[in-house]
Amino acid sequence: MMSSQPNAPAMTELARIETVVFLQSVDIFSFCRAEEILRIAAIANERCFAAGEPIFDSGDAADSLYCVVRGEVKLLGDSGSDRTISPLNAFGVLEILTGSLRTACARAESDTLVLAIGADDFFDLLAHNIEIIKALFRHLIPHFQEAR
Repeated sequence: MMSSQPNAPAMTELARIETVVFLQSVDIFSFCRAEEILRIAAIANERCFAAGEPIFDSGDAADSLYCVVRGEVKLLGDSGSDRTISPLNAFGVLEILTGSLRTACARAESDTLVLAIGADDFFDLLAHNIEIIKALFRHLIPHFQEAR
């Protein structure tokens, strides 16, 4: 949405406070404190996808992780393991952390709004914020233990 006033800043769909409140509820950031969430919000960018539009394809470089704000995303795995990502959930995280290529295709199931966090920005943030790293480990370790 653009402002009709000259020199007025462009408005985004989410106000910065809405972005912070949203990120506090996202699964992978559930152990982060408010201070860390503010830092994450500062590097998050809104991206809109129309129903059926690709977000990324299998084999693509993992350049961002995504948090679903509105809509749904279908991850289509190479082995036929499809899953749907709903609001308040993130995807593309493990490829970012491992530096591997995408192992699935991601498509918007409906008109979808996501917050994208670029890999380079995310690692720059992690390099200076041990508390975010600790929070990510607290979230991820139980998932790895369940997989055993």
